[in-house]
Amino acid sequence: MNADDRKMMLTHYHHKDDAPFQTLSSLADEDALSVISNLRDRAGSVYRRFRDPEKYLKQRREAERWVRQAFISKGGQPISAYPHYFVVERAVWIKEGYNGQSRAVQFPVSVFQSEQVSFTYPDSMISYWLQSQTDQVFYRPEYHCQVFVLSEICEMIDAFGIPSEEWRTEAARRYDLFIEAQVWTNIP
Repeated sequence: MNADDRKMMLTHYHHKDDAPFQTLSSLADEDALSVISNLRDRAGSVYRRFRDPEKYLKQRREAERWVRQAFISKGGQPISAYPHYFVVERAVWIKEGYNGQSRAVQFPVSVFQSEQVSFTYPDSMISYWLQSQTDQVFYRPEYHCQVFVLSEICEMIDAFGIPSEEWRTEAARRYDLFIEAQVWTNIP
């Protein structure tokens, strides 16, 4: 399917008590580590990633540099230094991971310039980590460890679908929780 024909929705999840579109990446390390330390005490699987704040922040910054550089090399034109994170359509894993405490904000992808939206299949940090897992059954070279522009992610969706709940039962889809969209501009 042609990217122009797709009515793709981007969804941003956040805790109901927090404002949407906050980013740790815009904070100085000390401030980000303080926020991460507070988040790790919350209940829900989405907060497990914060168990080791220093490790998480280091890995996040590495993954964001990787995504940004790869996106620029494909013609991306990020305006902001750091992205706002969305998923394509929806993510059961995230919604469940907030233990019923999430809210969602949606936009059609068409409200953004395509040169300001990159994609990873799955989450960018997991995709970046999968570079060291190429010998595992769950590694999918067709889309893991790659950064996509809109037309490319549409091709991947046509070929492999949008993850829903395959991660629950299929070992080969263990980390295919959702498709992440990184929006490199201000939110309307």
